[in-house]
Amino acid sequence: MNKTKYLMTPGPVELPEEVVRAGSKALISHRCPSFSQLFADIEHKLSLLFKSRGPFVIFPSSGTGTLECIALNFLDKGSSFISVSCGAFGDRFREIAAKTGATGVYLDIEPGKAAAPEKVAALVREHPECKFILLTQNETSTAVVNPIKEIITAIPEHNRPFILVDGVSACGAMECFPEQWGVDAIGTASQKGLLTAPGLGIVWLSERAWSYVENKKCPSYYFDLSLQKKKIDCEKPENPYTPPISLYYELDEALNEILSDGTASWFAKHKRYATAFASGLEALGFNMLVGDKNSRSPGVTAFMLPGADTECIRKNLRNMGIETAGGQGSMKGKLIRVAHYNMWGWPELCVILGGLYAAAGLCTKNNTDFLAAAWQKWNMED
Repeated sequence: MNKTKYLMTPGPVELPEEVVRAGSKALISHRCPSFSQLFADIEHKLSLLFKSRGPFVIFPSSGTGTLECIALNFLDKGSSFISVSCGAFGDRFREIAAKTGATGVYLDIEPGKAAAPEKVAALVREHPECKFILLTQNETSTAVVNPIKEIITAIPEHNRPFILVDGVSACGAMECFPEQWGVDAIGTASQKGLLTAPGLGIVWLSERAWSYVENKKCPSYYFDLSLQKKKIDCEKPENPYTPPISLYYELDEALNEILSDGTASWFAKHKRYATAFASGLEALGFNMLVGDKNSRSPGVTAFMLPGADTECIRKNLRNMGIETAGGQGSMKGKLIRVAHYNMWGWPELCVILGGLYAAAGLCTKNNTDFLAAAWQKWNMED
């Protein structure tokens, strides 16, 4: 029997009740006027969230599918690209790109660190043959946010490569304004910051990028962005194939939730929760993987307890009904990752911190000392 009471993984995430109810609406035909209106409404709301004009391509996919879509529409054998990675998902984006036959130049960043704009800009200058650069805004595996806006600003506009961004775990939880920042293509998905069940992929392109892909043959029918655009840029927008209509209902309602108080307020609430959570963790004796507070993700936090088995802690949390995520790639078995994409507050913050307090105490060799030290930290005066 499923004991999960608190789903704290970085996708899927717990959904607001209004979003869950929206997904239970009666199905309609995806070729009828009502669906076209739903599609148009979602696109308008996405333009407000991203502060970017459409079109937004929405299709049945995971986040990984949106990255493959971008790769297939831009890269091919003979292309050269720069890949900047600070974790497992940056590595995945470059692996997807390499499968097109394109050649990559790789910049690897230490886990827990963000990419430095000047280093990225220097690499671009060193490799003018690379017409594309792959960036990850929010590296889910390490809870690092890369400064996409600053990186793009540091790259000279003259002969600037196409900026291709993995925004899968960023969009909806933090500022992500591709048109304003100079991004050329960004892919995201429904199951994280957009507070919708898994299954929808979303891709946005700049005008420059659309001009490029419309003059390049895509080897995929399913991921052909030119085909998608033809179906969107018409009086009654639709998908070229059957979409998961219930998820469109959910996404429409989720965007209502996100936009209700304004994006600035929404992003500030996420940042405030993440900051409070990090303070509580440090008071309990946990170490944050991301030392630079400015590089910490508002959507997910990665941490560990020195001398303790992180998988033991996660197992104890699961027995309490709290599901978390572990480390990935080189950090597997070394991290606990807790997501906070939805609008949780102090009650949920107390639940996870209290659960960690107990779960860690049960896993340390001398749990009495750990609990005593944690209690002392909680009661220390500034």
